[in-house]
Amino acid sequence: MLTGCASGRSNIKATLPSQEVVEAEGTAPIVKGDLEGAKAASLHDAMKNALGLVIGVYVSQKALVSKAILIEDNVTSQTEGYIEKYDVINESHDENFYKTKIKALVRKEDLAAKLKSLELESKQLGNPVVVISVKESIDGKPSDTNFAENELKNDFTSKGFIVSDATSTAGIFIGGNAESDFNTDQGLGGMVSYRSTLSVKALKAGTQDVISANSETVGGIDATKSAAARAALINSAQKIGANLPADVLKYLKERSTLSLTVTNIENLNQLNDFIRAVRTIIEVRDCFVRNYSAGTAAVDIDVNQGTVSDIAKRLEQMTSFQVKVKSTTAFSIDAELANK
Repeated sequence: MLTGCASGRSNIKATLPSQEVVEAEGTAPIVKGDLEGAKAASLHDAMKNALGLVIGVYVSQKALVSKAILIEDNVTSQTEGYIEKYDVINESHDENFYKTKIKALVRKEDLAAKLKSLELESKQLGNPVVVISVKESIDGKPSDTNFAENELKNDFTSKGFIVSDATSTAGIFIGGNAESDFNTDQGLGGMVSYRSTLSVKALKAGTQDVISANSETVGGIDATKSAAARAALINSAQKIGANLPADVLKYLKERSTLSLTVTNIENLNQLNDFIRAVRTIIEVRDCFVRNYSAGTAAVDIDVNQGTVSDIAKRLEQMTSFQVKVKSTTAFSIDAELANK
């Protein structure tokens, strides 16, 4: 049952990883002096906006625009299905509008499940930035062309991945080599044949874990050598690109791990205490120290559920340690222990 109360203070807290607490404000016009009607409408608007804040975590802006009507009809119009309870923390009105601000406890996992049921592709549920770099050669000589690389970029983009040329932003790095060599011009009616071998490896940034390694050799035919070389490079990229995005998604779903780097550790005893505290976080299945040197520890965390943001928040909420999260990426957290 959806419950709520009006007060300037709120004790609403998330007690489960499946919950999220947000604050949102709603506004409604006062029509013909109907203050109670405007009050109810502004409360409903605040609830819809609260859900919108959580939806934004799971769905890209592109999806929000393209699926706006579907989300409106099936999600935000049914606030009672996803808001477990709320407190009204502020209300105000003038002659024209009534405003209500609430603090709401949202069942985010229920919300995520509903979004998936609306056929919002996995590409729209948030994924790491992909950086692709493929070196090409034609007839044994290095080439400054990017035919295979651009084709792979198109494949990942079409599957909903965020693709960037900035290496520093990479969550997934895909690197490789493509070699296109003359095959024959005999018996082809004046056409020319080339064969291209493309080898690529997908790595998880930070840990350098291998996600996938692929190699394909494919031919290409066209009227000139340069055009045939280009066709072969593109064909080899298309063959690898047909499955590589799906391989990356499968890996990310099956292996939910992240790297935690912690600095300012006093000694090994403190590190052991900290590791035991991390293991109590509900989203963490287990964690292990990969390396410890000069007050800095590299920790591998096996994630049971939740996201990097969820775990970062839990670290900063620790009572046994004062943790400052300095930065996060798709697969890593950079944190520092402070003296309590």
